[in-house]
Amino acid sequence: MTNTLCSRTGRSFGRHIAGAFAVALLAVSASGVVNAAAAQRGGRAKAPRGEARGEGRGAQQEQRQALQRQVRQAFSEAVRRRLNLNDEQMGKLQEVNRKYDIQRRELLRTERQARQGLAATMQDSTLPDATRQARASQFMDQLVQSQRRRADLLEGEQKELAGFLTPVQRGQYSAMRERFNRQVQQLERDSTAAPGRPPTPAPER
Repeated sequence: MTNTLCSRTGRSFGRHIAGAFAVALLAVSASGVVNAAAAQRGGRAKAPRGEARGEGRGAQQEQRQALQRQVRQAFSEAVRRRLNLNDEQMGKLQEVNRKYDIQRRELLRTERQARQGLAATMQDSTLPDATRQARASQFMDQLVQSQRRRADLLEGEQKELAGFLTPVQRGQYSAMRERFNRQVQQLERDSTAAPGRPPTPAPER
């Protein structure tokens, strides 16, 4: 029963987010066309090359942020409908999300630094063996602590969610968020690999 529910939730959410991606990408494409047309109507004078590159990067960043906002808003609306949340529940959910997202980002940052430090230590053959062993031990301890911290965050988050969501709602939300994260990661990969190319949909599960 649980597998069937998660499967239905995934398919429904996948269709909703796919639509959000399409709308957002169309908006970005249309914005590019409008900007290009406006530049042609504005005359033949060209801005300095460095300034043009800077403006281009700024416009791309704005478009990227707008796309992220649209997709995240679509996710929030899908969660509200699927879990049948009222305004109070939705407000509490968003508050919990903000709280734990900040902590997870900090955890990812420290974990990334530990992995980079460990890799650099392993590759640095100029270090005295005692120093190398000590640094490797330190970074490994940090990585183990990160795993414990991740488990603590998950437990704390679930306890807070249990204060206003039923177990079934928490299960639905977990499945939806997992799929959403895959979609966002796929969007990140596609936009980095080939700007302007439509994102590849994440596989249904």
